[in-house]
Amino acid sequence: MHFVASKKERKTSIHLARIRQQRGEDLKRYVRRFNHEAVLIPDLQDGVAYAAFLNGLLPGRFKFSLIESKVTTLAEALGRAQSFIQATEIRTGEEPPLQEKKTRAVEDRNV
Repeated sequence: MHFVASKKERKTSIHLARIRQQRGEDLKRYVRRFNHEAVLIPDLQDGVAYAAFLNGLLPGRFKFSLIESKVTTLAEALGRAQSFIQATEIRTGEEPPLQEKKTRAVEDRNV
């Protein structure tokens, strides 16, 4: 009982709902932050995760495209986010560094 205060807090979907895309934060960083927190929540329901992801997005083309296409799962949304990020990088001529490409390949295999 004396050590209860030092016990790690168990994350829940409520914690996930507090994650918001910040003004000026690109989609790639938001997706990375959100996904990092989502994997820490045991027994997370996909619909709840998707709703938190969507609600945390700033208004814009990507959010509108998710709603318009009637995506309903977090996996679908993350897949579309990856495609959107890649298209944006190609359009702006930004090529991610080699290390980031390797990290992305590992993350893609784990999804």
